[in-house]
Amino acid sequence: MDRKVDKCQGCCQLEFDILPANRPPVIDAGFWVQATATGEVCGYDGGGSISISAEGLIPQGVYTVWFATDRGLRPAAPTDAIYTADGLDPNRLVVNSDGVLNYYIAPLDFNPFRGIPLSNGKTAAIVQGVIIGFHGNRMTNGTVPGVFNVNFFEQLTAEMCFSRNIEDEDSVELG
Repeated sequence: MDRKVDKCQGCCQLEFDILPANRPPVIDAGFWVQATATGEVCGYDGGGSISISAEGLIPQGVYTVWFATDRGLRPAAPTDAIYTADGLDPNRLVVNSDGVLNYYIAPLDFNPFRGIPLSNGKTAAIVQGVIIGFHGNRMTNGTVPGVFNVNFFEQLTAEMCFSRNIEDEDSVELG
């Protein structure tokens, strides 16, 4: 039986790369490039999720996670989230004293493989990747990251891969 696989469902394993040039001047370059992260973005009918684990980050540092889209950076959080820009934003991460972020999970009210719905309701921002950024001033900035290379520094980035629906893939007969 040959069934069409829905390319808009499943999970994408994120492979993060370090961005060595985007560090604050007060952070040693050798320390900055030690950061590593793994993650996963999943999408399904009516929603999705994102989870990330990282280490080698700035101890007690404030970070946020962003979807890189064809329309700029968008918070890796539900579209109906309330952003206060006072440090309580839903995509705000505080790293522990060892520089480890144990996990970050954001239940999403959209399928990231189909795009992030925009306010006009007719179009979506196509997700191309995920960015983990450091906030040198320890504050988040709501729905925008902040001033690049002044108070917001992109440290890790991962490209979005195509999702696969494993259940459908397993049921496809070859030959």
